[in-house]
Amino acid sequence: MVEVRKWAVEDINRTTPNLAAIKKFSTGDRAGLRFENFLQEYQVDLILHAISKIGIEYYDGDDKAGGVVRKGKLGPNFFRFKSDHSEYFRRARIFEKVFEERILTLVNFFPRVQEVASKTFSLPPAVAEHNERRMMNFTVRALPEAPIHRDWMPGENCGLSFASRLSDQFAWNIYLKTPRSGGQTRIYKEQDTAQAARGGEYVDVAPRVGDLIIFRSTQAHSVLPSDGERLTLSGFFGITPEKLLFWV
Repeated sequence: MVEVRKWAVEDINRTTPNLAAIKKFSTGDRAGLRFENFLQEYQVDLILHAISKIGIEYYDGDDKAGGVVRKGKLGPNFFRFKSDHSEYFRRARIFEKVFEERILTLVNFFPRVQEVASKTFSLPPAVAEHNERRMMNFTVRALPEAPIHRDWMPGENCGLSFASRLSDQFAWNIYLKTPRSGGQTRIYKEQDTAQAARGGEYVDVAPRVGDLIIFRSTQAHSVLPSDGERLTLSGFFGITPEKLLFWV
C-alpha cells in the first residue's frame, strides 16, 4: 500500500471538489490547496493585457529575512508602507479604482477567491478595514525568489486596528506567468524559520498558469529562484471570530 504524505498540497478540481482534503487543510493537516484552472486561458490573457497597459513598478524591498530583493508590484502592499499608513491608503484608493475599471470589469475573479475561502472556513468574507479605511484587496506581484520567511500580521508591529483579532492568516496566489524553471513555493511544516532552514519537512508547489494556491502564511515558506518571469495575483486573508478579512 502506497503511503500518502500528509504534508502536501491537495489538488482541487472545480467540478468534483475534494471536500475531505479541504477539511484537512482547514484544520492544519495539509500544507495547502491548489484549485486547478481557477482562471481559464482566455481570462489570464485578458488580465495580462490589462496589466501590460497599466505597467508594473519595480523596486528593491525588504525580504523579511534581513536582506533586500528586487520586487515588482502593481498596487500597494501594506508591508512596504507599514511606516507610512497615509501613503499606503493614498495608493490603495488610486489602484482600487484602476483595478475595478481595467481588470475586474474584464475578469471579476476576486469575489470567486472570497467564495472559495468562505466555503473552506464557513465564514463570510469581507475586505479588512483600518479606522474605517478599506485595505487594498489584492496586488499584482512579480517575485522571482524569496528566502524563508513567514507572514503574520499581528507579529509585524503594524499598528493595524484589525490585526489583534486575527487567529490565523493565509496567502493566496493566482499564477498569470510562470518561469521557464524554478519559482516553486516551498511550504515548510515548521513555523519557526530558523528550524525550517535547518532541514524541516516541506513540500514544493510548482506554479501552473491559471491555478489558485492557498496556504497558511504563518508556516515558514520561500520562493525558489526563477528562470524567467513569475507573475501572480496575490493577497492575504485572516480568520476572525465573525468573518474572513482580506487585505494585501
